[in-house]
Amino acid sequence: MISMMALGVAACKKKEEAAAPESQKPSIVEQAVEKAAEILTPPPKVASLSMEERAAKLGFAKYLGTDTDYLVSFYNGTKTADRVKATKLWKLVQKQLGGGLGMGAAAEEPAPDAQEGDAAMPTDAAMDPEEIGPALLFGSEFTVAMGKPTGVQVGHLVKLNSRMTYFQMRGLAKAVVAAAKDGDADSLAQAMGSGYSVELLGDILKDPESGIELVEAMKMPPLTFAFRVAPSKVEGASQQVAGMLTSLNMLGEMVEPVEAEKAGRKFQGLKISGEKLAKTLGENREAVGEMLEPEMVDRLLAAVAKNDIVIASGTVGEYVVIFIGSSLDELVLAEDLGKSLVAGEQLAFFDAYASKELSALIYADKAASDAVYSSLGGLADITNGLRDGIAGSEGLGDTRDLEAMFQIVADREAALKKLASNEAQGTVAFFEEGLKIESYGGMDAGTSDWKKSNKLAHLGSSSDVVLFANMNVTDEYDQKSREYFEALLETAYGITMKVAELPMKDEQFTQFAGMAKMYDEQFRGDTVALWQAFSGEFGQGLGAESALIVDLKGVAPAIPGVPQKVVDEAKVPRITLISPVVDRAKLAASWDKMNTTTTKILGQVSQMMGQDIPMQKPLSSEKNDLITWFFPFPFINDDFLPSVTVGDEWFAASTSKNQALDLINQAKAGGEAGDGFTLTLNFKALEAYAKDTAKLVDENAETMMGEALTPEQKKLIEEGIDVMSEFDNLKVHSRREASVLRSSVHFKTRATTP
Repeated sequence: MISMMALGVAACKKKEEAAAPESQKPSIVEQAVEKAAEILTPPPKVASLSMEERAAKLGFAKYLGTDTDYLVSFYNGTKTADRVKATKLWKLVQKQLGGGLGMGAAAEEPAPDAQEGDAAMPTDAAMDPEEIGPALLFGSEFTVAMGKPTGVQVGHLVKLNSRMTYFQMRGLAKAVVAAAKDGDADSLAQAMGSGYSVELLGDILKDPESGIELVEAMKMPPLTFAFRVAPSKVEGASQQVAGMLTSLNMLGEMVEPVEAEKAGRKFQGLKISGEKLAKTLGENREAVGEMLEPEMVDRLLAAVAKNDIVIASGTVGEYVVIFIGSSLDELVLAEDLGKSLVAGEQLAFFDAYASKELSALIYADKAASDAVYSSLGGLADITNGLRDGIAGSEGLGDTRDLEAMFQIVADREAALKKLASNEAQGTVAFFEEGLKIESYGGMDAGTSDWKKSNKLAHLGSSSDVVLFANMNVTDEYDQKSREYFEALLETAYGITMKVAELPMKDEQFTQFAGMAKMYDEQFRGDTVALWQAFSGEFGQGLGAESALIVDLKGVAPAIPGVPQKVVDEAKVPRITLISPVVDRAKLAASWDKMNTTTTKILGQVSQMMGQDIPMQKPLSSEKNDLITWFFPFPFINDDFLPSVTVGDEWFAASTSKNQALDLINQAKAGGEAGDGFTLTLNFKALEAYAKDTAKLVDENAETMMGEALTPEQKKLIEEGIDVMSEFDNLKVHSRREASVLRSSVHFKTRATTP
């Protein structure tokens, strides 16, 4: 029991070193103000492309202005679909679903100005001249662009959702209080099932943190959708898209035609008039008049009246374009290449990948992302709502302690969020030995210590390792996350005990209250002592780095009923979590406390059950300067032995004594260091293990299951394993380079697909 708990706790490297004063670190909002103009740094030692070279590769980006908040482009859609359809995994899934999956794709014809690596174009012969479908619109390039102030408007929506959560939880708490006051268990159950009330809309509009002011500030952000099609199809596709927009005419008098010329291109569409919509809503204002004061209704209708929604379409070069926004004035296209997005430095991160076969490109402006991130809520929306819902209530008795717990959760969550930072983000996805994704900037949660070297990185280099993860956690994040988790545990306990005190007349509730009381009186102190041992001295004894290693080389345990041949030949997974030791004395002290506390808990359980359940004495074995501790479970062997191994330098919690000792010896010997966060998944090792296991099961099926595998079962197993033959490995590596947050993902394949 102790070894398994240690396995879980070892994932959290705890240290009690003092964190830097929070006042020295600006908040996300302050950083947004100070660095709103910050842009991405291009990869070092890479010659910058000219705007003409970028324009030739990045498609619709050459028509967008530099004030774009977000850009998402997908390239080579037809080739991507062909790649997916050619995989064994796709064919197997399609077969199991009876051929029910379809992914249309057209043949390709390059655009007149296309170069190698550019997005391919669908041919005229590959589709019905009158049909505008996914193969035409998504077969080459599909782009979504969001202009200013998309970030601000999305931030408004995020904030509104956050406040809705708060008011739902506050309403839920009030309903629970009312049910508790009446002593009605059925009403309590109903209250727990819903946090909605008829007052929700009124609460939001009156809310000083969001309220009518936020509603008045909201409007439809400018969204531009661009579909690259074959030159001969542009006019026909544009006409059919424009025809589809006319379906809005069903809204009657609220719809008005609009048109405008942008950078020499004509756009036409329809406008849903906010003024006319407000007038229609005003005719039924009595429906909301009971919840809101007349003045609030007037302001709400006025906010609707000034917000139009425009949907228009047109053509820009080889692109069919759809625009959605509050006004066609917000559709801003670059007048020439020199004023476009490709002329600035926002997309400089792409230059290093100009020769690659692109799959996708993403850009996010820093100031826009800051506006969204700064509006994000969290558990504080829930705890604050519950706190305010029970404040001053009579049905739950004295709730001041619980209210304080809710506030502590909110405060510690806020402290954890302050460790995060944000940068402008750029991401490129391309096909090269499978799929690669390279990212620059973005959100940094403050978890990883980017400056420390990963001394355990070489433990994942063996071809036998199927899963490997390695990172260093910052002391400050470790401390604040632990404090946050402790607050959540204390609050959950406080809620449980408060509910258990309610005077409910219900048999099930009475049983729940009795169990809660028993835990509080007999086990709470020991549970706290266990947690303190884990999070205190145990954590202080370990370093900040950890590595998780999983291989499939373990020797199977001799379980009764399993054929001897299977026991001799089968392999089982081995899992080890390893960290450096910084204070062995503290590890020993925490072990003593855990053992004493666990023994006491078992004694109390024995007394409750009326039979003696003695605490098992841990066994140990020594090799060189390492001691392995374990409990004497049945059917164990050195390769199937939940245990902890500790020395002066290293600590390992493992399912295998052999693997733990081997990894510690490798750690002592040292090897190539790494940095940041690393995750690898080895499909070759997984495939080999699956084949060996399937063969062993097939040869011993009659002994193990009473009958041999049928041909259909064998074929299904073979097909499932064969899927992995196309995959090599998955590698994820996050780090900082030249102060820029970087992330690389490589899903490597073994087969060459079209």
